[in-house]
Amino acid sequence: MLKSGSTGSQPFAFYAGVLWVWRLRNLMCLQNETWSINRLSFNIQSMIVIITSCFSSRSTTTSEEIHVKWNNNNYSSVILNVDESCLGSHIRAGFGGVIINDLGYYFSGFSGFIQGSSDILLAALFVIYQGLTLAKNMAIDVLVCYSNSLHCINLIKGPSIKYHAYDLLIQDIKELMSQNFDLTIHASPPEGFLDILQSDAAGTFFLRE
Repeated sequence: MLKSGSTGSQPFAFYAGVLWVWRLRNLMCLQNETWSINRLSFNIQSMIVIITSCFSSRSTTTSEEIHVKWNNNNYSSVILNVDESCLGSHIRAGFGGVIINDLGYYFSGFSGFIQGSSDILLAALFVIYQGLTLAKNMAIDVLVCYSNSLHCINLIKGPSIKYHAYDLLIQDIKELMSQNFDLTIHASPPEGFLDILQSDAAGTFFLRE
């Protein structure tokens, strides 16, 4: 089946179908989650489009090449990069992060999602919490964290907001920050924004407007 499917007339559809059926099987077995046929079909069709675009034949010239280089902004320490997303179509928010050194070499990473939530702020706070927890378990003392959520950083560095929906999570993050961390959190929106330096007792935050 694998040989005939991968060498048949629609190999991309075969690859996408095998992947998403396998992922659905894992969700059913591990999380007791079920999908409709329409949702499964939508994910398969979306992946076919992505694979097709990745392998489409097109000529590339030197002017189209973009060289990307890791920039640690002169921080000689371990780096935690975090990010979050929410498409809304699946009613869940995703998050992930990687821990690397100042040369860009991979140490560790994590990813996950918050089922039943499309709140991007919750994902932004939770991914920082997960990243700091991982760094603590790895016995990392000096850490620079990059997050693209300025709102999230303001909540972490600012005073407690009474009755805030995520006050407990914010307090858990502050507690992690106070436990033997030389921590710097840097907001990383697109280039061309203006850096503003602020600090408090829990750590130094480089914010951007």
